[in-house]
Amino acid sequence: MYHVFFERRPTRRPTQQPVRPQLPQLPGALYEQLTALLSDTEVNVHTANETYYNALFLGFEPQTNTVSLLVDRFYEDGGHTLTLDATTITAIDLPASMQSSSSTNLDDEVE
Repeated sequence: MYHVFFERRPTRRPTQQPVRPQLPQLPGALYEQLTALLSDTEVNVHTANETYYNALFLGFEPQTNTVSLLVDRFYEDGGHTLTLDATTITAIDLPASMQSSSSTNLDDEVE
């Protein structure tokens, strides 16, 4: 008489790990700027195709490289939330209160 045993677990492990898609790397300066920005900070965000003036920075998600902004908040409708891919951002202008004191403003110079 024979005894038959069934094993529910596979006898071999898969040789390859599942491949996760790699996110494009952000430039170091942009990554540092996005992680240092506080929520509800007013910024000007420049992309290759468009510029968002007086946008309210809502947050940055490093795992997905997404930036959330509240744009057009001064219009009657009260604005709308916009999610951008951080790799499309070419520059971010900070308000004057957040810029370093080492930068000089032409209005402050005495002639």
